[in-house]
Amino acid sequence: MSLSTRVVPTKVVSIYPYTRGFAYAVMDSPVNLIEFRLFELKKLDVNRIVLLVLEIVEKHQPVTVVLEDTNSKYCRKGARTKQLIRAIALAVKKKSVEIDFISRDKVRQIFRRWNAKNKYEIAEVLIRNIYQLGAIKMEKPKYPGREPNVEAVFSAVSFAIVNFFSN
Repeated sequence: MSLSTRVVPTKVVSIYPYTRGFAYAVMDSPVNLIEFRLFELKKLDVNRIVLLVLEIVEKHQPVTVVLEDTNSKYCRKGARTKQLIRAIALAVKKKSVEIDFISRDKVRQIFRRWNAKNKYEIAEVLIRNIYQLGAIKMEKPKYPGREPNVEAVFSAVSFAIVNFFSN
């Protein structure tokens, strides 16, 4: 006879802003992706993005909203994106939803157990383990160049997963 522990699902919304919009992922376990989406905007409009994020939070009623830790030494976000993350955090906090800030270094630490050291390798791990992500493909980056927009989806999912492994 084996003993099993019942795990109570915890819904998490991970928001990943970037210079051309934001991506989000809603998960209730490290391998159960409920919803994800990429928003591309012509202009970085902080108020519009905050309203969209609040709609997502209202729709899914998460226990935690996950954002990138912009105070980490590995954070390479620009000033406008950092301001956007602060605005999102403030708006979510007003809704009495817990916020978890996760650093890019913490993502690398967690995904190291699957021998994934960079964003592309992390995306490959995610595609292998979360069937919904198989529909999108992240091309291997050719440096120098800008990251493809779909990278934001994989980042949002990876931040959500790290939240589950950290708590």
